[in-house]
Amino acid sequence: MMSVKTHLRNLFYYLMYRSRVSKLIGQSSGCIQLLYHQIVSCNATFLDKGPVVHHCLEDFEQEIRFLKDTYRIIGMDEFADTINSGKGGGRPSVVITFDDGYLDNYTLALPILKKYQVPAIVYVATGLIGTNGMTWPDQIEYALLKTRTTFFRLSSLWGEDPVSIETKAQKEHINVRIAKALKEVPDSARKCILQELFAVLGVNPADACDRKMLNWDEIREMASHGIEFGAHSHSHPILSRLPLEEAKRDILLSKTILEEQLGKPVRHFAYPNGRAEDFSEELRSYCREIGFDTVSTVLYGANHAGSTDLYAVKRIGARSPVWMMAGEMLRLVLRGKASSVRNGDMAC
Repeated sequence: MMSVKTHLRNLFYYLMYRSRVSKLIGQSSGCIQLLYHQIVSCNATFLDKGPVVHHCLEDFEQEIRFLKDTYRIIGMDEFADTINSGKGGGRPSVVITFDDGYLDNYTLALPILKKYQVPAIVYVATGLIGTNGMTWPDQIEYALLKTRTTFFRLSSLWGEDPVSIETKAQKEHINVRIAKALKEVPDSARKCILQELFAVLGVNPADACDRKMLNWDEIREMASHGIEFGAHSHSHPILSRLPLEEAKRDILLSKTILEEQLGKPVRHFAYPNGRAEDFSEELRSYCREIGFDTVSTVLYGANHAGSTDLYAVKRIGARSPVWMMAGEMLRLVLRGKASSVRNGDMAC
């Protein structure tokens, strides 16, 4: 059950959204980067991980309409240039970001972005583009959805304890649990555990027939409509779980391939998963060395001209319903405005 504090917070968010008080904020305060992954239709089949990973199409359009009416929506290039210049002003700004490079970013999100004429950036894992391959968390989801078994044992993680997956709710729970565990082990161990999982479930994700990710023609078409593209590694590992030189090669390969396909420099990188422990100072320095202007994370908060580290850009996960996201963004804007006044900053 929700606490009284949570109920009061939600009521405040709803009232602020309905009153459109965000539109009254003047010179401000911060740039909020919103993180999405997949945009899903109502009849899609998936194991729900929440709106940051699986975001409803109808909610997405309502959010874009709200954002355009309330904020200044900018691209990542403009964001980087504003932070570098140390100058901001105008309405609070927002950058719309997508991670991984899902096909639905083209089929479902792009028509809405075009309709409202707003920019966005998609960070792609280049090794999956134009293939039937999937990120390793998506491979887990696929195997759980396709398996015919109702329970299994995964000895490398949980010994001989049986795990029930008879219901969708149980599959959603174990999907998150497995992914969480595998983020904490070396990359080589993760691959071995995944093979054990697929064997006990009797499903091989390599047999998938439907393409889940973008192809290069779709990427180029999106780019022609003003959508920016950034690198998101090549093979989508947790980079800190790889040997350092192997992680560097993976990052450089993603940048090189994306630049060859787009015919232009790629300025921006977002590392997979995005927590502080998923990257390192050595990799951050390497990104600067090979020509990235920004590195995006999932560290929570707004970004401010004059104080934001462009190699540790903060983002917040997309929320739904729209009034909840609007309230959370307003709270960050107001907090950032107070901070900017204290620090003498101008924010983008």
